[in-house]
Amino acid sequence: MAKSMTRGKQQILLNYLPGKTFDFQSGPISRVTSIRGFPRTDLNETVVLQRVAKHARAWPAHLRPALSDRVIDSADKFVLIDPVEVEAEIFPKVFRCQNSSCGYVLDYSNRDGVPHTDRCPVCSQGKVAQLRFVKIHRCGAIDAFAPTSCPRCHKRKIALSTRGSERISGFRWVCMDCGHAFALFGGPCRHCEWPSDSSNPQIRSMDIEVHRAGRTYFPQSAVLLNIPHRELEGLFNHPSWEMIVAAKYLELPAVRDRPLASYGPGAARSGGINPADLDSIFAQGLSNDEILRRVEEARRARDATAQQPDAIAQMVVAASGVPAGVWQRAGSDLLEAINPFETANPSYIARASGIPAYRTLTEQLGLKDVALIQDYTIVNATFGFSRVEYANDQCWLNPFPPDERYQGRLPIFVDKTQADALLISLDPARVLRWLEANGVQPTVPAGDDRTLAERSYFVQLFDEVDLYHTFTAADAERRMVFGLLHTLAHACVKQASLLCGLERTSLSEYLLPKTLTVALYCNHRFGATIGALTALFEQTFAQWLGGVRDGRSCIYDPQCFDHGANCHACTHLSETSCRFFNLNLSRSFLFGGPDLSMGRIEQGYFGLP
Repeated sequence: MAKSMTRGKQQILLNYLPGKTFDFQSGPISRVTSIRGFPRTDLNETVVLQRVAKHARAWPAHLRPALSDRVIDSADKFVLIDPVEVEAEIFPKVFRCQNSSCGYVLDYSNRDGVPHTDRCPVCSQGKVAQLRFVKIHRCGAIDAFAPTSCPRCHKRKIALSTRGSERISGFRWVCMDCGHAFALFGGPCRHCEWPSDSSNPQIRSMDIEVHRAGRTYFPQSAVLLNIPHRELEGLFNHPSWEMIVAAKYLELPAVRDRPLASYGPGAARSGGINPADLDSIFAQGLSNDEILRRVEEARRARDATAQQPDAIAQMVVAASGVPAGVWQRAGSDLLEAINPFETANPSYIARASGIPAYRTLTEQLGLKDVALIQDYTIVNATFGFSRVEYANDQCWLNPFPPDERYQGRLPIFVDKTQADALLISLDPARVLRWLEANGVQPTVPAGDDRTLAERSYFVQLFDEVDLYHTFTAADAERRMVFGLLHTLAHACVKQASLLCGLERTSLSEYLLPKTLTVALYCNHRFGATIGALTALFEQTFAQWLGGVRDGRSCIYDPQCFDHGANCHACTHLSETSCRFFNLNLSRSFLFGGPDLSMGRIEQGYFGLP
């Protein structure tokens, strides 16, 4: 019979998701069957589902059979749920006599109830307690761990002997009729047809684990920062919204001063023109009536151009030298980079480029800007799970069971918080000079505007690139650029944790390599509301970035330095902070030195003249 319990949203998204086992409030071991909540209709479902689809596609198609492209591309297959209540059932229903001389095992897996008495039916002395072991497989299956019949006499009266060991490998099943002892074995998974592998003959077998072990359940989620809400539905209905976003990212005059929310069928027009165009009109010494007429003509011309998909696409391609297809695929990533400055209240935004002392330090470090954004929206969208492994090439990605309360749609559990965040962006021109200083010759697109072409180079560099693997010297440009951005992000997190009062595991990175941007934010509700990053920006900015600039050493040097300048003490973060498995990191990108893939980075980014 299902029981219910109430937990905080973040606890649910981490520890009480469907299919996960847990110890039920000093009661029996239980398994979550479902989560009740209410639909989130205020979030932009299009953007959330696009991010979920992008995350899911990191798995090969054959390792996500229930999340095929047909499914993840269908908005009507999912529902966004804000969790409120957890429903659970007793699992596993396998019990063992605690009398060490007995150890009889009762299997109630195929029964509706559980033993009516806590006394062992065999010895009548020991109490029976739930067995804490389960069987799991990388396809996502979980089974109760129960004995089979005796291989010698085929009787089913079986006891479990721990033989004084704490390890499962030391346990034995013992037939209580003939006394035969035999080893524990998970057996082949009955829920899938995982292909055999000669290098790993046990890959089709289920593993035996303590139910609370970490590898029994890995939640899979997508994080979205400053997600647009319903105000951008019109933009997404525009036939070429990705190109509008690209033009906005490049700050092309036709769209620079027009809000993204003004696009789409029935959307309001901008009502304004580029200040440079306005200055040009005023400089001509015209009468007031003529000025008004010219301004209205310019406004209409700009609105007409901005509403024409082909015209926008042509401007973007001509200015950048990058094909339209690349920009279309980059639409979501670019929107994440520019949306904070589109939708946030200007009073909640502070930029280092506007503060002389801060600007000097950021320029020395090769940063284009550092921006503090308060009331930054953070959405965690948890959409599935895996077992045994977390990596996307060694396990199935499973969605949560369909929810009959929502016409059988697949639930995605979301949690939205408002917090402060820091957006750090690198200077594209300096990154290109750094590549050249290290013998890498990037090919900048042949666009009409050199500055815009340099920015566009990085959009093209990371087009359709899997970031969840190690880049090698054969892919030098991506390894160096992504490694630089990723290592800088980790250095900023580590130094921030020393100054802002939050634990290192409470801070997370969010990388947008196409725009050379990284966001730092607090990944739990309590820390998100205390203004720690605001205090960091306003009170200890110089100490923070100065500490990043001076953090060239590691306590394990010279051993660490000689072996790639990359270890848990200097560059690694926990999995709650880094979603890229600590890949493609090295202090050598920042300071120069050996790199295991590139050989040696002669010129560190911070040391570039």
